[in-house]
Amino acid sequence: MGAKDGRARLRALLALPAAKAARGLIGCTLVRRLRGRTLGARIVEAEAYLGGRDPAAHVYRGRTRRTAPLFGPPGTLYVYFVYGMHHCLNVAVDGPDTAGCVLIRAAEPLRGSGLLPLSLRGPGRLCRALEIDARLSGRHVFEADAPLQLRAGPPPPRVAVSRRIGIRKAAARLLRFYDPTSTAVSARPPAGISFRSGRRAARTRGARPTAKRGSP
Repeated sequence: MGAKDGRARLRALLALPAAKAARGLIGCTLVRRLRGRTLGARIVEAEAYLGGRDPAAHVYRGRTRRTAPLFGPPGTLYVYFVYGMHHCLNVAVDGPDTAGCVLIRAAEPLRGSGLLPLSLRGPGRLCRALEIDARLSGRHVFEADAPLQLRAGPPPPRVAVSRRIGIRKAAARLLRFYDPTSTAVSARPPAGISFRSGRRAARTRGARPTAKRGSP
């Protein structure tokens, strides 16, 4: 796949509703330019937030100065500070009227990046390792000189889905997607979570994801 084809694929992916975009981002690559270095990381875990119709979304009660990037074009970065100690990286998806986004929860360092194997496990560690903070909020992943870019990558053989983590409102929605084979995933689901592989979904209790390939 050429660079133009990869960018076209990503533009189409980011224009999808948040759940589909989150699933499709598993396997894509974050590219961070930092003081003359280029750091690469493969996304292995992401959560979808559905904009104004999602009680867990930051835009649920309307637009604010902080959340304005979520109303920008798909691919706009939204970075916020939480608990007085962590930054969280989000990418705007869908459309400005929806203000959906995808929280990048975990990634695997690419070979040669110099990052420790589990340094990107969890949204706070990911932002700390890649030196991502609120100054990047409002930038776009397709800017020519963007300090943080997104590139297409091959999806894993299967993608698992579970409830979102660390929230109380609308917590039961199955909007967290991850590569079940990756050791960088921030948390494993408890019994009773659904796994989805391809077009099939099944309620399980302590079961493992199936090995079939497929699309959402």
